[in-house]
Amino acid sequence: MAGKAWISRAAMGVLFALASPAARLPSEEVVIVTDINVGTAGSYPSYLLVSGDVLYFRANNVSGGNNTELWRYDGAAAEMVADVNPGPTGSDPAYLTMFRGDLYFSARGCDSCGTRLWRYDGAEVALAPGSESGAGNPQELFVHADRLLFRAFRSGIGIELWEFDGTSQTPIDIFPGSGSSYPQHFIEYEGSLYFNAGVANDGGELWRCDGSAPQLALNITPGYGSSPEWFVVYDGHLYFSADDGTSGRELWRYDGVRGELAADINEGPGSSNPSGMTVYRGEIYFCAEDDPDGPEGYELWRYDGARAELVANINENPPLPFVDPVHHSFPSDFIVFEDILYFAADDGIHGRELWRYDGETASLVADIWPGPSGSNLGELVIYRGQLFFLADDSESGGELGTSSPVFWRLATPAPPAAFRRGDVNADAEIDLSDAVAVLQHLFLGRPQHLACEKSADSDDSGDVAITDAIQILQLLFLGGPPPEEPFPGCGLDESPDALSCDAYSPCEVSR
Repeated sequence: MAGKAWISRAAMGVLFALASPAARLPSEEVVIVTDINVGTAGSYPSYLLVSGDVLYFRANNVSGGNNTELWRYDGAAAEMVADVNPGPTGSDPAYLTMFRGDLYFSARGCDSCGTRLWRYDGAEVALAPGSESGAGNPQELFVHADRLLFRAFRSGIGIELWEFDGTSQTPIDIFPGSGSSYPQHFIEYEGSLYFNAGVANDGGELWRCDGSAPQLALNITPGYGSSPEWFVVYDGHLYFSADDGTSGRELWRYDGVRGELAADINEGPGSSNPSGMTVYRGEIYFCAEDDPDGPEGYELWRYDGARAELVANINENPPLPFVDPVHHSFPSDFIVFEDILYFAADDGIHGRELWRYDGETASLVADIWPGPSGSNLGELVIYRGQLFFLADDSESGGELGTSSPVFWRLATPAPPAAFRRGDVNADAEIDLSDAVAVLQHLFLGRPQHLACEKSADSDDSGDVAITDAIQILQLLFLGGPPPEEPFPGCGLDESPDALSCDAYSPCEVSR
């Protein structure tokens, strides 16, 4: 986010996952999947990449050291793929990307070696073909038109765009000579590659590469550069954040020919700094601030193609002069999973944790690090029908959490149980013992926990009360009305409430 940042805890490290549930509960539970660096030293997993049935990432498994190497997780166990840089310092693999069935990444093969492009073919790890071209420190690997694109440095041409065809690594010198164009933020739009790059007298602007030489697509702020970023394709347009020098950094769009300001959220020369643009339910969701002097800070916003509006003010703390970020939630790391928008945010109470938005309400999913510290959650990915992410729970350490790489997941809520209303003791009959069971539960604490509270809620009021016992007695002795549905057969509760139904054996048998 331009001009704004939050400090991540150095020992970021537990990997969590959210199982794909058929029915969601308001509260979801996070559980550890696996612990890579047992203890409190931290494995610092990052650069998560899902390929088929495997989750790749980089992590450190040496307590007190930095042996950061390439790892993989197969749903059952985590293992190091290869010790690219033998010894205690690690190869620091980054920018993991699949290309033509192989895994490519940047890494260094020895302590004194420069960072180069590497390949893992499923059997062994080796320098990628064409490395003799001298492409140093490859970053932002991106596949387009059967080519692997990235930015890299070579003496004499600076930091430029490179392409790899499986055999050769070739520079594309956008800023001729030794100057650098610094290409970054790659995205595909209408068959062409778009990105941010800059040349002399223009600065960072929107560029396009469609098979021919790269060309300037849109020059929003001549002479200075608008620095477009956070690209997303929506409704046939390319949307992004940019600064035109007049309206500040705001939401822009481009149709392949022309660009225009889509929304001036912070009206006037100030900037709303939109970031994290993600399409969800036909709209763009993102983080922005409409007025630095207003009550809301950087919060959750959306744009529907015509106007932008605040979705939720997650951090309701009032702003304090000269103490910036106490009233910002800074939503980020957006991902859509099971028609829910998940993201990281700080509500000012629980710290930076996992949040969700279902189209109506934004709510905290789990307080992974209990209290105000926050788990500094990030790097959300979908793997095997689950939502995986990194977080720090204060106990497991810096794992894919605080001190050792650990995999976590949010447990799948159990499906709702079928039951028969009024049959409190689950003996398949409604008789005097059911009314007695309600009264004992209310006044004698027996049983303290009903296996199916919903069956005891005879009148479907959403609570177990003396009126439920009275209704059962009236039915038995005065010909009163029967319990609400489901009755007399088995069924599910059509009126959602907070009552539980962990088990109801007569309906389990009937099914």
